[in-house]
Amino acid sequence: MRLQALSFFFDIDGTVTRYRPGALAADRLLDGNFLFPIIRDMLVERGVSSGDAAAMIRREAEENIFWCYGDFIRKFDLPPEAAAVRFRAWHEENLAVFPDTVELIRSLAAEQTPLYVISNNPVDGCRMKLERAGLDPELFSGIFGTDVMKGCKHLASSWERALSLADVRPESVVTVGDDVKEDGAVPRSCGVGTGVILERDSALRIRRADGFLHVNDARAIPGALTGMEF
Repeated sequence: MRLQALSFFFDIDGTVTRYRPGALAADRLLDGNFLFPIIRDMLVERGVSSGDAAAMIRREAEENIFWCYGDFIRKFDLPPEAAAVRFRAWHEENLAVFPDTVELIRSLAAEQTPLYVISNNPVDGCRMKLERAGLDPELFSGIFGTDVMKGCKHLASSWERALSLADVRPESVVTVGDDVKEDGAVPRSCGVGTGVILERDSALRIRRADGFLHVNDARAIPGALTGMEF
C-alpha cells in the first residue's frame, strides 16, 4: 500500500523532542509544569506575590481542566507577545530534537501524506514543540492535544475523539510514538491498523513484536511499512 493512502499520527514527547537533563527538575516546576513558573514570574512582575500567583495558576488549572497555555495569558491579562518570547526561549534551552523523526515527517509531508499530532500536551504546547523542532505546525492536518481530546492518550475515549475529528478510517492509521500502551495498545483497541514504537536504544533497526512494529530510527518506518498488509 502506498504511504499516501495512510494517515500518520505522531506523538511528540520522546518522539519528536525530548527534555534535556535537568529540564524537569522539581525546583524548576510549578505543580509539575515547566511553563507555569514563567506565568507566575510574569504575575510577580505585575506586583502579585509569588504565593498568590501560584494560587491563581493552580485555581485556573483546577477550574479549567482542559486548559491551554493561552487560557492563562488571557485570564490574567498578560502580554501575549512577551509570554511567547519567554515560552520559546524555554523550549530552545530545554528541549533537544530527534532529527530522524523530523526528517521522516518532512519526507512524508513532501509526498502529501496526511499527518496528525496526538499528544498529552495542550495544542499550543504541541505547536511550540513542533516549532522548536523546526517543523511548521501547518504541515499537520490536525493537532490533537489534551484540550481537543478532552483527556490524555492513555484513554481510549481520547483516541476515539481524535480519530473522529480527523475523519479517517482507523484501519488506515499508523501511530508513531515511544510508549507501547499510549501509542500502541490503546489506539489498537480503537481499531487503529498499525502501531510503530520507537526503541532508540535497541540494537535492532526493525523488529516486529506483540503486533507492533519496533524501530530504532524513524527513517526506517517507510521501508518497513512497504508491502505490509493493512
